[in-house]
Amino acid sequence: MDHAGPPFPWRLSLLGFLSVGLYVLGNHWQPALRGSNHVSYVLWFSLLFVLYVAAMTWVLGGPEESHPLLIPMIVGWAVMFRVSLLWVTPGFLSDDMYRYLWDGLVQRAGINPYQYPPEAPELAFLRDEAIFPMINRKSALTIYPPGAQVLFWVMAWGWPGNVVGMKGAILFADVCSIALLLPLLRHLDVNRSRVLLYAWHPLVVTELGLSGHLDGVMIPFLLLAVLLTLKQRSWQAGLGLGLATLLKLYPAILLPILYRKRTWRMPAAFVAVVALGYLFYLGAGGQIIGYLPHYLAPAEENNLGLRRMLTHILGLVTDEPHRLVLWLTSLILLVVMFQCLTSNQKAPREVINWGVRVIALYLLLVSPSVYEWYLIWLLALASLTQTWSTPAWLYWSWSVNLDILAYLPGIEAYAHWFRFAEYGPLFLWLGGGWLMHKVQGSRFTVQGSR
Repeated sequence: MDHAGPPFPWRLSLLGFLSVGLYVLGNHWQPALRGSNHVSYVLWFSLLFVLYVAAMTWVLGGPEESHPLLIPMIVGWAVMFRVSLLWVTPGFLSDDMYRYLWDGLVQRAGINPYQYPPEAPELAFLRDEAIFPMINRKSALTIYPPGAQVLFWVMAWGWPGNVVGMKGAILFADVCSIALLLPLLRHLDVNRSRVLLYAWHPLVVTELGLSGHLDGVMIPFLLLAVLLTLKQRSWQAGLGLGLATLLKLYPAILLPILYRKRTWRMPAAFVAVVALGYLFYLGAGGQIIGYLPHYLAPAEENNLGLRRMLTHILGLVTDEPHRLVLWLTSLILLVVMFQCLTSNQKAPREVINWGVRVIALYLLLVSPSVYEWYLIWLLALASLTQTWSTPAWLYWSWSVNLDILAYLPGIEAYAHWFRFAEYGPLFLWLGGGWLMHKVQGSRFTVQGSR
């Protein structure tokens, strides 16, 4: 009788070791390389993505999936990936980190962060040689909502102007996201090895570990809200979603998805938390919305797919296509959100599927910009379910990096090819998959009526 257990996941160890080696090379992506090494970065990221796909292919659904050490190994390597980038100076891909630190220093000085832009003479005494020169949009008010400002304030008191300290807090929150995915997968009756889809994804690791984006702090609160929703703890879920919204405003679009029961507690808790957060900074008056109105302007649009196409088409018949497209796409998103709100199918997996749909629609149709790190919360929910659209989101999570090549000097005339490579296969997969899904559904309906 053969009592041999599942094989040891040695291939995962090999892929983890190779990935750590590549992430260590990330220490070379410094601000001085901005605009000069984008091709090398995309190749570096693509190698990491190949290792990531190999890990999913070899582990998920394979004989190693049931090994008792698999989950600890997945999480352990994921933590090592993030730690290997902790001391990398942000700035090559994004300099948002320096605005986080600046807003914290402003609050540490007792000044409302929504009151003055960085270049205002009232803040001249805070300017230094390390943080201030790296801030983008020095003439603009901050765009980050109150929850983010509380984080910046706390970090400014403990580690003022400290890049490593802020990145450490963001990466710690990201590890909490990985930890929350495990009970979510168990609750959904999905093999916990699927945590690899998020934990090992190079987009998550680089955008949080290399650039230190605030989204890493938002996602654990979002996942906590989802978990509490599935456990039917409505008002606690409202608190979690409210905290996520105070960190990054867009999680608010998931309110109809997480609203499962006809009860006032969940939305009331959500509204109360958000209102309380803004109350703390109400002294700024109308400026409390910060840079948000300018962010929604056409000048800020970046790396758009369907929305760009619609703008070009409607530009043939109207002088203000941007505003018309924004209203049209927002209406489409609202219709889908209302459809979810009135849907009777709120089984746990269906909640996740609705969340993925709404996030994807927001990114593809409504968001004024689609930067690489905007896809992280989509990946977090997509890791909890397996549908026909999952390969499309994984492809997009790689191809979104092609956007940085479109801005290389001398190739502006070819930028549309990078856009096509990013979005073309994505739309083909989504369109073809949706059509096949509808055809198969119709076939089952016809067979069932015989």
